[in-house]
Amino acid sequence: MNLSARLLLCLGAVSMLTSCGGGASGSPKVILGATLFDTATRAVVDRAVVIVADGRFKAVGDQPTLPIPPGSEKIDLSGRFLVPTPVRLGNMSYDPRFRTQAQLRALVEAGRKMVKGMPVDEARISPDLVEALRTRGVIVFPTLILLETEPHHLQQAKEQVKALFDAGVKLGVDGGGSAHREWKFLSEAGLPAAAIIQASTWHAAQGGARRGRIEAGAPANLYVMKCDPREDIACLVKIERAMRDGEWVQPPALGEN
Repeated sequence: MNLSARLLLCLGAVSMLTSCGGGASGSPKVILGATLFDTATRAVVDRAVVIVADGRFKAVGDQPTLPIPPGSEKIDLSGRFLVPTPVRLGNMSYDPRFRTQAQLRALVEAGRKMVKGMPVDEARISPDLVEALRTRGVIVFPTLILLETEPHHLQQAKEQVKALFDAGVKLGVDGGGSAHREWKFLSEAGLPAAAIIQASTWHAAQGGARRGRIEAGAPANLYVMKCDPREDIACLVKIERAMRDGEWVQPPALGEN
C-alpha cells in the first residue's frame, strides 16, 4: 500500500528528529517490515516504517517511500502486526451508566459525546435515537461485561450493539484491565475484529489526549503481535512485544496470555 500522498512527516528526513517536539536524545528507533493497522481508517500499511524518538512517533509510512534517518537503531519485524496500545479511560468512571432508552436519550440531548451502557428496558432501540447517535457522532461504550450476570439482558444488548454498528454509530471500548472480556462479547455480537480494535483505540481516544493511533506526534505506545488481530481478536491478548513512550517494556498479561 503506497502512502506517499499521506505520509505523516514533520519536515524532511534530516530534520524529522527534532521537528515534532524536543531535540533528539540518542539514536531514533526504526521499526521495519511489519503490517500496521491504521485505527482511524481501518486501512493497513504493509511493509511499514515507524520512526520513534523522544518518546513519540516521528514518522510513519511504507518502506518504498519513507527515508530512514542515518544512524538509526533498526529492528526488523517482518511478519508481525502493529496496533496502538488500547486506550484506558479511567476518567469515564464519573459518567452515569444508562440502562434505559430514556436515560440514553437524556444524555444525548444533554450533549454528551461519550456514553456508556446499553438499554435493557426494550428489545430494540428507537430508530430516531439511533439516528441521533449517528449524526451527532456520539461514541457508545456498551460495557457488556457489566451484564455478565444477566444472561437475557446480555444477549439483548449484544443484538442492540450489532444494530448500532450496522447503522454507523461509533462504538468504544475502555482498554483497561477487563478489555479482553469486552472484546470477546463484542465479537460474539458480530462485530468484526478491525472494528473492535478501532473501538479500543481511535474511538476511545476521542475524549482525551492524542492517543489511539500510530501517527507522527503521538506518544509511541504500541503492541507487536505474531498473528493478525484483524482476523482474530484473540491476537490482541497474544502480545509479543510492547512499547511505552518509545521504550520496549514487558508485554502486559491480558486474558489467556
